[in-house]
Amino acid sequence: MNNMNEQKIESVKPAGRFFSLRLKIWIGFILIFTPVFVASYYWFYQYTSARVFETITADLQETINGTIQGMDKEGFVKLYEEESTDNPMCPPEKPTADTPKDKNGYYPEDNPLYMEHENWLLAVQQVEPQTRMYTYIKGIEPGEIIAIGSTGYFREPRGGFRFCQRYTSTSSNIYNGLTAQVNAWEPYTDDFGRWITTYAPIVDDNGIAVGAIGVDIEASYVDEVKANILRNGAIAFVLSYILIFFMVFWLSGFLTRPIIGLAGVAKEIGEGDYSHEWKDESDNPRSFHDEIDTLTGVFKVMVDKVAQREKTLRARVQQLEIMVDRSKLDKQVKEIVESDFFQDLQSKVKGMRDRFKKEE
Repeated sequence: MNNMNEQKIESVKPAGRFFSLRLKIWIGFILIFTPVFVASYYWFYQYTSARVFETITADLQETINGTIQGMDKEGFVKLYEEESTDNPMCPPEKPTADTPKDKNGYYPEDNPLYMEHENWLLAVQQVEPQTRMYTYIKGIEPGEIIAIGSTGYFREPRGGFRFCQRYTSTSSNIYNGLTAQVNAWEPYTDDFGRWITTYAPIVDDNGIAVGAIGVDIEASYVDEVKANILRNGAIAFVLSYILIFFMVFWLSGFLTRPIIGLAGVAKEIGEGDYSHEWKDESDNPRSFHDEIDTLTGVFKVMVDKVAQREKTLRARVQQLEIMVDRSKLDKQVKEIVESDFFQDLQSKVKGMRDRFKKEE
């Protein structure tokens, strides 16, 4: 019978390669949640980058407004009027392409108004060190501006606009900043680098625009901030994904462990072993039950009934075997009794008994 059971067990095995339920749950999580995680990360990166960019541009606008409010506007006007009058360093002629750079503007360090103006720009820049500021007035020719001050004065080596430097931009943003606030949030490239900028007019107490100010921030700074968000977000995403990945692996094992246990018990039952010891939940009752607990309880009752039925069946089989053996024995005895040899032997025995009786 054991051989028959083994043959039956082998016959119910499905064809193909075995693929565990735990692995199916694990791979299912990967296929379903990986696109969700990637989409969430992409949304997080886009949203965070937009918020950071808004913060940077808002800071630029606050910086430019604060710089204008604290500026000595009368000194600003007076500086250019005094310094440019009959000054060969401020020629009315526009510099040409052959004009040396050091001949297009200069640094009037002996003018206290200039130094006061530069120091104010520096003081604001120290609050926002990633910015660069410069002031200017309307130029002589259309689209041209004339520089007044720049925080580039304090850099080593000195850079930025020189006082009285005449400059015409390829775009109209810097020139339009003389009459209205202009925001150039799309990174652009000029002779000094790659920037995002905001421009605003400098308005005196009478409401007259006497010049303008520009506040730059290097586009590389914005790119670096975005790169940091991308890098840090990617690290957090990968670490959280790995953590959840292993948590799902553990959870899948926790969920499939009872089913695997039932499969093992079913295999033992198929081999005729009903001696499995079930855990008695009365010693450690649980407040919540699920379908697996119900299945385990039903399976336990089923195993007990199957074991009892098999026990009863075995007893009946033994009785049948005894009855069959007795039937065979009676048949064999009948065949012997009814045989000619036995009849002849029986007649001879009877004759011998009759002779013994006569002799007596």
